[in-house]
Amino acid sequence: MCDRLQVLLAILLWSSTASARAGSPHLVSEDPQNIAFCQLAKDPAAYDGKLIRLTSFVTHGFENFQLADPSCPLGDSLHVWVTYGGTEQSHTIYCCPGEGAKESRPRPLVVQGIEIPLERDSVFDRFTQLLERERGTTVRVTLVGRFFAGIRQERNGQTFWTGYGHFGAFSLFVIQRVEFFEPHLRRDVDYGVGEGPDEPEGCRPRSVRYLRTVSITFELEFAQQAVQEQRQADDGDRAWAFTDSERVALDALRSVDAEEHPVLRRVKKTPTRVVYRWRKGNRETTVIVVRPYWLSFYSKTPSVVWVATEVKEAQCE
Repeated sequence: MCDRLQVLLAILLWSSTASARAGSPHLVSEDPQNIAFCQLAKDPAAYDGKLIRLTSFVTHGFENFQLADPSCPLGDSLHVWVTYGGTEQSHTIYCCPGEGAKESRPRPLVVQGIEIPLERDSVFDRFTQLLERERGTTVRVTLVGRFFAGIRQERNGQTFWTGYGHFGAFSLFVIQRVEFFEPHLRRDVDYGVGEGPDEPEGCRPRSVRYLRTVSITFELEFAQQAVQEQRQADDGDRAWAFTDSERVALDALRSVDAEEHPVLRRVKKTPTRVVYRWRKGNRETTVIVVRPYWLSFYSKTPSVVWVATEVKEAQCE
């Protein structure tokens, strides 16, 4: 039911945007407001339709083009979809309708009657080349663009803003200019979106249960826990997390079930990512441990700790 509602909202907003294109869109000339992402998350309605400048993380991949900041208070979480102004498509595959198969728009993008241009310069070109080269990546950026809060909804005492992006479940940020982005030059950190790609199972799963997922776009509580783990290691209380990826994996498993005594086998290893598995009867547990790039912005030194970004349990046939 929830998914159908989100699709309906997406269709309604898409239709309203199309109607605006059919009318007389106007270009708005103004200076951008400098704000932090957490300000935006705290009061989206205050910035609806406004041109803003912010520095944030951008995640990009399959069904994913979002702004994120793991330092925001848990009660102020906001899911913001990203696209480009002008005629440039983001080539992001998502539902509904998605931009993966479209080379460009026939006319500049119009949202709520506002035509949004795009400054396509060398910085923008390098930024989009990075996103194309690294599928499923995280980038630190400073952007100027126009924000649209979407439709406010209340569910179970929580506020959600919807209407744009994948299944219409997001607010919207339309990039007008990419001012700066951090180049991906380090080889000791993982630039992935956090949870890692799907790994082949050692069994044919009848069902899969995700016990822990560290993501800066969703599951913000786990992302903030990872920040605490980094700070504990920096202070010396958890210094082993800089070097002992297996202990990090075991620690994550024990936090899920303290009664178990897993024996892990390593099935994949790179300098920034290790995959462990544990088989007990017809149950197989996979733990993905990485050194997240985004954690480097919260560390006291250049060193980034190992973090269990995904723990999933499969019931085997």
